[in-house]
Amino acid sequence: MKNIIFTENDKEAENDKEMEDAEKAESVGGYTETLFASPKMGFIITRHVISRDTNIYWNFAVQSIRRYYKNLPIVVIDDNSNAEYVKGFNNYDNLRIIESPFKGRGELLPYIYLLSHQFFENALIMHDSVFIHRYINFSKLIRQNIKALPLWYFNADRENVQQRMQIASKLHNYHLLNSDLELSDSTINTFRQNTWQGWFGVQGFINLKFLIYIQHKYRITNLIPVIKTRPDRQCLERILGCIFSREFKVKDKRGIRKSLLGNIMRYQRWGYNLNNYIYDLKKNQITVPCVKIWTGR
Repeated sequence: MKNIIFTENDKEAENDKEMEDAEKAESVGGYTETLFASPKMGFIITRHVISRDTNIYWNFAVQSIRRYYKNLPIVVIDDNSNAEYVKGFNNYDNLRIIESPFKGRGELLPYIYLLSHQFFENALIMHDSVFIHRYINFSKLIRQNIKALPLWYFNADRENVQQRMQIASKLHNYHLLNSDLELSDSTINTFRQNTWQGWFGVQGFINLKFLIYIQHKYRITNLIPVIKTRPDRQCLERILGCIFSREFKVKDKRGIRKSLLGNIMRYQRWGYNLNNYIYDLKKNQITVPCVKIWTGR
């Protein structure tokens, strides 16, 4: 059976006119500064450069997108990079770089800037350490009215429960999430059934109107002052994962579809680094749709 989400056909990517048709964006919830022609689809990359090697990451990420999506817009949100090491390998077309003043917010930043700037109607949010190696048919996701779907998921867990509860308490309607996030005795059965999943790296496909709805209901911008460290961001993977899972589920013939690429714990070797990637690239041994580089930043 043909996989209609993934394909290696570059021509299909180039000729996907639907993705590049500009349509009028609606002013929803007061977040649109002005009406403007908004592309249906684009990419948002979070960037954090601290060395020559980590500068390679975002360049590889952009180049991997351009192999399959020649004209779709890319926004790079920079989170406190060391300017000494930041350098583009090319003059990339249709790419915008935003240097965020919110240092350390990392995975939260794409959602905050998508809300405030409304770059496009649908976005794939990804880290600079993720490289695309197969065309993803976003037109199909849009036609299916997919509102939110992570790149990778992980099962609900109890990691840093106390910290996640403290962070989530800043949200509106926090009481709706309390028992699910806490995984208390009253929800242990649903926990075993994985009724919510963590969004690994808070990366995935997101629809702007859905995100605006989430903002209205939960006020995720309230998290800006409290997401500052890596443990905070790990809690964010679970908090937003719980919210997105609660508000939208993708159902197909096999049941609930949890992500685009599967469980990150089983997807590829843990600790796979830049040297491993370059070696496999030279040997033409990349077999997965997207590669995740592990890095300690």
